[in-house]
Amino acid sequence: MSSPKLIRYRSGTAQWHMSKRAVDRAVPDVLKWSEDDCIEYIIKVRFGSRKTVACAHCNTICDHYWRPLEKRWKCKCCGKTFSVTSGTVYANHRKPLQLILVTVLMWINGAAGKPALELKRHFNMSYNTCYVWPQKMREALVRGFNVGLLSGDMEMDGAHQSGYRANEKRGVPQGAQRIASGASVTDIKSAARLTQTGNATANKKGRGAVNPEFGNRLPKNRRLLLAVCKRSGLKGKGACNTRVAVGIAETPPIVEAVAKSFIAKAESYLNTDSSPAYTSLGKNFKAHRTVEHSKMLSGPNGENNNQVEELNGRYDRLEKGTYLNIEPKYLLDYAVETAFRSDTRRISNGQQMDLAMHLAMNVGHSIFWRGFTHGTHRDFELSHPLPMPARSSGPKKGRKPGANLFNRLPR
Repeated sequence: MSSPKLIRYRSGTAQWHMSKRAVDRAVPDVLKWSEDDCIEYIIKVRFGSRKTVACAHCNTICDHYWRPLEKRWKCKCCGKTFSVTSGTVYANHRKPLQLILVTVLMWINGAAGKPALELKRHFNMSYNTCYVWPQKMREALVRGFNVGLLSGDMEMDGAHQSGYRANEKRGVPQGAQRIASGASVTDIKSAARLTQTGNATANKKGRGAVNPEFGNRLPKNRRLLLAVCKRSGLKGKGACNTRVAVGIAETPPIVEAVAKSFIAKAESYLNTDSSPAYTSLGKNFKAHRTVEHSKMLSGPNGENNNQVEELNGRYDRLEKGTYLNIEPKYLLDYAVETAFRSDTRRISNGQQMDLAMHLAMNVGHSIFWRGFTHGTHRDFELSHPLPMPARSSGPKKGRKPGANLFNRLPR
């Protein structure tokens, strides 16, 4: 008797990626663009047309004087000149525009990110250039995409990222004992002393924050990636809008600060797990639905936060498969990239590139990455509710190649 034939089930995602609608712009297409074609493309995604160009100095919007030999405009109001990339994250660039656009398209095409080392091999440029350009795109997403209030059917959850044993199995957190939601600080400290030997050693050294849910002390560089997802309401479509934030622990003050930044609470429904951090927050919503993940993935009435879990899976794939060991200081940058890829997963790669370039051209100068290769490094961590100081990383100014062979390259 022959065994039944196994038929592989094709998911909706695979069907989308195999369709012609998923790809409407290819790298060879951009390589055919001349410098004028690249300028026209950036004019379209940044200003809309040549008649609505905004001066980079005085913000006057009109049909400014175009100087074709210089590839620059002269403002009709203030008389200053500016180019198509003036006042953007790519201001003062020294590479051809075509090379920048090809790099952006290849970064967009990476389903789980695009490592800087791979870009270096593609274009034979310096590693610092291939590292800073995608970081500027992530900065544009942090400042232009990960903003604004959402309302509707919302999901919210936190995931342990960065630090020692960050990929602990759900429901088995660091070998700690669960603490009641109304436990006092004394109870939490008492439970922390009962943790495993590794955590007990960390407690004696006073490193890391105390996990309020289980009473254990987290590693010093452990962070909680808090995600807010808006359900689309359409079957099989998942989340349609996502916001992410980074906190030191999943505590009521931090989750309330994240919700205040991204959710219109009075108009929304909240879906979370059974963590006590969301108990008081849920009272400000129309309804608060919870599911206890230690027992089930979905409640009897469909309670779940599967869209946030899907985002966490995307981030794990991006970190473990592409970027490797992301520092806490840059955790938000890569998390926003993950949220952008998740929200734009069902539009073509050309539309994704247009949206990313629109943000990069309209958030202003780069705040975090201007002068990076000359020693200007970000010395704070983008966290909620307030930024935290962070040690500078990356190549120091004037460092000779090979001076310290054991220092890793910046991630």
